[in-house]
Amino acid sequence: MGFFDKFIPNEVKKVFKPVAKFSQKFIPKEIRPFLPMVTPFLPAMGIMGQLGGPMGFAKMYGANLLSQQLADPGAEFDDLNQIAALLSGTQGGLMDRSSQLKGATTAGKFNPTTKEGILSQLQDAPLGTDSISQMPGFEEAMANRSFLTKAKDLGLEGLSKGAEYLEDTTKTLQDVGSGKINLFTGAGAKEAAKAAAVPFSTGMGGVTEAFQRPIMRKFLEDDAAEREEYETNMDDRNREQADMTMLFMRQAGHDEQTIEDTLALDGLESYYSAPTESAAQGGIIGLKEGGMLNFGGREMDLRTGGFVPIGKKERADDVPARLSKNEFVMTADAVRAAGGGSVNKGAQRMYDVMNKLEARA
Repeated sequence: MGFFDKFIPNEVKKVFKPVAKFSQKFIPKEIRPFLPMVTPFLPAMGIMGQLGGPMGFAKMYGANLLSQQLADPGAEFDDLNQIAALLSGTQGGLMDRSSQLKGATTAGKFNPTTKEGILSQLQDAPLGTDSISQMPGFEEAMANRSFLTKAKDLGLEGLSKGAEYLEDTTKTLQDVGSGKINLFTGAGAKEAAKAAAVPFSTGMGGVTEAFQRPIMRKFLEDDAAEREEYETNMDDRNREQADMTMLFMRQAGHDEQTIEDTLALDGLESYYSAPTESAAQGGIIGLKEGGMLNFGGREMDLRTGGFVPIGKKERADDVPARLSKNEFVMTADAVRAAGGGSVNKGAQRMYDVMNKLEARA
C-alpha cells in the first residue's frame, strides 16, 4: 500500500482478517473475484443509507476495501488498492439525493453560486431577481475575479458537475430497479446502459485486480524461492571451488598467503580456512619435489571464467579443464606480463578486462 499505510491504524487492519476467513469458508472461489463489481452499484441499491459528505465517503471507502478483501482473501490489508478505495469513497462523498431542492444535494453545495465576491452582492439585488446571474454588476464582477478565485471556481464547477452526474445516474439505476424505466425498450435500455457505464467500468477494474493480484503474489513467491535456491547453490559451488583450490595449492606446496590471495582474486576469500594436520597422512601433503596431483575426478568450475592456480608447472597441461565453444584461454606468460611480472596481479587485471567486456556483450 506504500504511502497510505501510515494513515491506517493497526486496529482497522485487524478487522479484515475475519473478513478474509469468512470469504475462504463461505464464498465459492469462482465467485470471489467478481465481488468488487457490486461496490459501485451500492448507492443505487439504497442499502448504504444516506450518502454525501464525510459519512458517505467513509461508507463507500470501507465497502470498497471489504469487497477487495472478500475477492482476494489471501491478500494482506497492505496489498489492497487504496487508490480504488479512495475513488469509491469520493463517489460516496459526492452523492446526496436526500432532497431535490436546489442547494440541498451535494451538486448544489458545489454550485458556482459560492463564487467569492458575488454572494455579498445578493443583499443589494432588486426584488424579483431569480438567480445570481441577473444581479446588477454580475458580469463585471465575474470578469474581475483573481486568478486563484477563478481556479477555485473551476474546481467547484467540476465537483458540481461530477456530483450531479453521479446523482443522476444513481437515480436512473434506481428507476430501472423499481420498474419506472422499462429496460426492455430501446430508450430504456440505452438510458440504463449510459447510467451503468461508469460504475461498471469501476467495478471491472476491481474484478481485474482480484484476478491478477494472486497471480502476481504467486510469481513473487516463486521468484523469491528461485533466488534463494540460486543463492544456496551458488554458495555450495563457491565453497566447493574454494576447498578444491586450497587442497590443490597446498598439495603443490604454496604458502598460505598465496592461497589467500588466490581465493581473493576469485572473490572466495570468505571461504578460506586454515589447514589442519592429518594424522593418517602424517601432515599436509606437499608436492614441492614433484609428483602426480590426484584430483579424485574433480575439476575446477570455471564456467564463468577464472584464474587457475593449481597444477605442477606452467605448460604441463596437468590440470583437468572443460571448455566451451567461443571461449579463449590465456597462457601463463600472458597473465604474468599483464601483471608486470606478477601472476596474481595479472589475473586480477584479466578479471577486470573480462568483466568490462562481458558488460558490453
